[in-house]
Amino acid sequence: MRKSIPWITICIIFLSGFGAIATNMPNIEDVAIKDIHQIVSIPHHSIEYYDDSYLEVELDGVNTYMMSMTQPILPKIIRTFELPFGAQDITIDFTLGPTIIETIRHEIRPASIPRPLNDAITKSHSFKKDPGVYDQNGFFPDNWYSYRTGCGINEDFQHVTFVTVDIYPVRYNPGESTILSIQSAEINIKYKDTNIQPFPLTNQYDMVVIAPSSFSDILQPLIDHKNSVGVGTYLKTTEAIYEEYMGVDRPEQIKHFIKVAIEDSGIRYVLLVGGMDSMIAGVSRDDKNQGSMDWHVPVRYSNLYAGEGDDPGYISDLYYADIYKTGGEFENWDSDENGVFAEWDGPRKDTLDLYPDIFVGRLACRNENEVTDMVQKIINYESTPADDSWFKRIITIAGDAFQDQPDLNIIWDTTTLPNGEYTIHAQSKNPTNVLGPIDLVNVTIDRSVESSVTFIENDHLKTDIYPFIPIAEITSPSEGDILGNTDINFVPPEAYDGESWARVEYIDNAMHIRGKSYDPQPYGDKTDLHLWVTNDNDDTIFEAWRNDTMMYYEDEWTTGERVLDGRGGTLYYMPEDFEKILLWTSNGNWAGQSDVIDAMSQGSGFVHFFGHASPRTWGDQYPGIPGGRREASVTGLITFDPFTGPPFFPMSKIENKDKLPVVVAGGCHNGQFNVTILSTLLNRPYMWTYGIPIPECWSWWLTRLPDTGSIATISNTGMGYGLPGIECISGGLNGWLDTEFFRLYGQEGKEILGEAYATSIHNYIDTFDMEDPDDGIGHVKAIQEWTLLGDPSLKIGGYS
Repeated sequence: MRKSIPWITICIIFLSGFGAIATNMPNIEDVAIKDIHQIVSIPHHSIEYYDDSYLEVELDGVNTYMMSMTQPILPKIIRTFELPFGAQDITIDFTLGPTIIETIRHEIRPASIPRPLNDAITKSHSFKKDPGVYDQNGFFPDNWYSYRTGCGINEDFQHVTFVTVDIYPVRYNPGESTILSIQSAEINIKYKDTNIQPFPLTNQYDMVVIAPSSFSDILQPLIDHKNSVGVGTYLKTTEAIYEEYMGVDRPEQIKHFIKVAIEDSGIRYVLLVGGMDSMIAGVSRDDKNQGSMDWHVPVRYSNLYAGEGDDPGYISDLYYADIYKTGGEFENWDSDENGVFAEWDGPRKDTLDLYPDIFVGRLACRNENEVTDMVQKIINYESTPADDSWFKRIITIAGDAFQDQPDLNIIWDTTTLPNGEYTIHAQSKNPTNVLGPIDLVNVTIDRSVESSVTFIENDHLKTDIYPFIPIAEITSPSEGDILGNTDINFVPPEAYDGESWARVEYIDNAMHIRGKSYDPQPYGDKTDLHLWVTNDNDDTIFEAWRNDTMMYYEDEWTTGERVLDGRGGTLYYMPEDFEKILLWTSNGNWAGQSDVIDAMSQGSGFVHFFGHASPRTWGDQYPGIPGGRREASVTGLITFDPFTGPPFFPMSKIENKDKLPVVVAGGCHNGQFNVTILSTLLNRPYMWTYGIPIPECWSWWLTRLPDTGSIATISNTGMGYGLPGIECISGGLNGWLDTEFFRLYGQEGKEILGEAYATSIHNYIDTFDMEDPDDGIGHVKAIQEWTLLGDPSLKIGGYS
């Protein structure tokens, strides 16, 4: 998977005759059974060495994989078919072609464990293998294929039923060290076409704006503007919806109205205008399912819980976009009808469709002034085409997300050595043979006393200039440690993800020398480490090497211009005529907040932040995370800064008036638009600002700034997750979602904001297993919390 494999567009099969209109539900018994047949040729596979321990299996021209955490990574082929809207009784017949069995020499590499993109959580997530797979004598996965169905909109904005078939052409038996592969397969899909088609032949409107009546007059200029540029738009007040439509709560009443608006008027876009009704105080969550009482436009909370330290609920505006499920039925997000919406907590789980049936965005306005500002920003942005001098510029801001340092674990057996003084030396070099400084640690062997072995991570003292030459850092033993007559074995709590690489271990006179080796420059992903030990006569008594030590600066890869593991970073997909500005910690262009403010003040069409965040702040880390997260953290952009200000409101210093970017911001909780001054000051649970008061979240603050900031921001309302190392883009979660948005704009030309946003979610559902008992919960959360704060009908770059 380390080859640069081009993106393969998912195959879509268009069926004839599915546009027929019917007004009444037919008797399903009288409907003829239809079928689709396709033969799939399986490309040649190859087996590549990942490192000395693991192998990877690759298919020519295929860059999609099974990636269930701790389980073997195997290629998969995706085929997506379109059936008529309302299709029922869908069945799949799968016929195998010839099979081949082969013996392999090493295990197939397991997938990494996701980690939170939070600016404070440092909980370790050690690298593991699933014993239920790796210790078995049987083929993984259990079957050659799986499939899922759902209702959504296709490229022509037609409501259809999707059938996505995942083919697993290579299966792995760890117990016998064999793989079993197929050369071809046949797919046969049978279904009943019910001729359900409740949609109008022509659209009466394109967009509905949902807002309280108090915003009506202020919104009228925006509605007039939209109609003038050909986006037929009307307003529906929340008060009218509550009077006219039924539902178990206010969010469901609004969703029922959206369904009727689709079927009566043919709308494509829904713009929700309104967040909480105060910056100071208010009830953000009336109950586990909703925020309505103190909201201008209510929100639905998902009750998905990914485990210890995760949100017990988070806002999901995807709820308003996912109107239908298979069979054309209303999707209420409560499949088990227990009154808990979007539930996934252990065995309790709702089955959700998730495909967007409409393009939804929100202006999370707290008051009339914010509505006025947003109306003016959108009108000004769209009324004239953006000037290329600023629009054709993209800024990416990123650093190193996770401590993915491999475990060096160099074992120095001291059993036969005399007591005395010894010096451990370590030096790294990169593939261009540039040598870094030698790290020295002096230790004493004295078997008459107890051992004293510690952990010290001081590589942040080696340089404050980037890029820099390769770094070697011995973290245990540390300067002055004693290798005595007792065993030592512990994980240092201060080490970021220390269980994976930093264990302090001296057992039976064997010192497990551990530390770091990395190349702090852009794309400095590989180093060779040479370690040697000398005695007090300067004789070399021990030496070892660790070649091709890999460390990835995940967030820089995600925002960059190269391909990793078959997926490109953001800049890889952007048009060639865009100026690409890389504010990275590794290239020295980003060392503090002023660098971000200065760059954004010049104007740009897009900005991609990717790092760690909270509702108050966004930042990341220097390459290699020198000295641990406390020493390595870099501030990117803050809403309110009572500690190091002035400026106390740094975002207000961005001077990009009328040169507004679409911002995509990877991180945790930066789009959590339910915070208030009181809730954050009191450090109420799951406000994530740790007692620092803020009136509004990072993403909305940036978006609603008068005349400056962003024109729209896409980010997470809850805890975001990423993957360490080589899978940081290809493995899904925020790395995949964010880059898919830019791929859709840069390579497929999707210039309507809501379409690029919703299609990213659609493609994510087609690519990853949303029902996986381990990873599915992370995939579902990734798309539920990824929220558009902006106008979904926005023409990116304005109208000519």
